[in-house]
Amino acid sequence: MIDNQFTEYKECIAILCNAVEKRLGRSLSSHRDFDYLSEELSKAGKRVSGSTLKRIWGYNKDVSSSYKPYQYTILSLVNFLGYNSLEDFVNCYDSRDIQSAEFIGETITTDEIVPGSVIELSWLPDRVCNLICLSQGVFKVVHSEHGRLYPGDVVKFKSLTQNAPLYFYEVSRPGSNETFIYTAGQRTGIRYHIRGMVSSCEDMIIT
Repeated sequence: MIDNQFTEYKECIAILCNAVEKRLGRSLSSHRDFDYLSEELSKAGKRVSGSTLKRIWGYNKDVSSSYKPYQYTILSLVNFLGYNSLEDFVNCYDSRDIQSAEFIGETITTDEIVPGSVIELSWLPDRVCNLICLSQGVFKVVHSEHGRLYPGDVVKFKSLTQNAPLYFYEVSRPGSNETFIYTAGQRTGIRYHIRGMVSSCEDMIIT
């Protein structure tokens, strides 16, 4: 139960980070970007350092999978978006930003994806990523083009919706203690296709 609660919390943080980037009109991918957000928060009366923000976004390599930001930091980001609490933000963001976007296409949850299934993902401008389901909610990247994910990465998410952004609430990389969150298709959504089953990653041939 505790693990499920923490997983849901991390997913909320991933959505929050995505919303902050939309509010800023830029992705946070460099030291300068995080310093810029820190300055914007300071103008709103919130003191959050760039290094703290990097930890939340998973930019720093010393972030562990169990890292949980201070409540003050989360409230600062939530208040920056005009909400009183993380719960208020999630409830309003789901109804206002997700539903109003009129996403077209079916949704499938990770509970419905059988281990061994191969999933093809694509999103604009030219991103391609193929995953194999290792276990419920856990997937391994076996092929990736032009994106931040790399073959061998292990990713976790809750569901897939055609033409909607895909929120990876945890991405872990072999040989590193670093974990981070990632949003695919942030502006235009992703397209997915479940193309079959394999017995192992080695059996999968990319064409």
